[in-house]
Amino acid sequence: MSPWLTVVGIGEDGFSGLGKNARRALLNAAQVFGSQRQLDLLPACIRAERLTWPSPFSLAQVLALRGQPVCVLASGDPMLFGVGASLARVVENAEMHVLPSPSSFSLAAARLGWALQDVTTLSVVARPVAALNAHLHSGARLLVLSNDGSSPATVAALLRERGFGPSRISVLERLG
Repeated sequence: MSPWLTVVGIGEDGFSGLGKNARRALLNAAQVFGSQRQLDLLPACIRAERLTWPSPFSLAQVLALRGQPVCVLASGDPMLFGVGASLARVVENAEMHVLPSPSSFSLAAARLGWALQDVTTLSVVARPVAALNAHLHSGARLLVLSNDGSSPATVAALLRERGFGPSRISVLERLG
């Protein structure tokens, strides 16, 4: 089967920051899925039906369109704690193209001046914050994808509980 699904990593620079293949896939798509913020980054020339993700999150709508030209928007690198990884578990590789952008981790590390290979990257999106416990130690540098606006306070509370109250936390948003 030929690819019907294209997963496009999009950054805050929107459509203009995408490569030729990603722009072409969006122009040719019948449907585009993404968050409202991501869909709002697309110009009017994208004629595809724009569909926001359901809550709770589900891939059922995408999978129901198998065989049609569909694009899914993802923040940054779709295969790094992203929707691309979720899709890859249920869609054959031959049916899907993935066109990544820089990951939120790469953008955050660059903004903070941290070497990415020297940090631990984690996600608390749809995962318990307690998953951070195994990575907490003196001098640790963690980049954590958060679930929502309350996640930083929840992480700060965990740090206080574990004796890391004086830790510095930087909250970066809308990275990609």
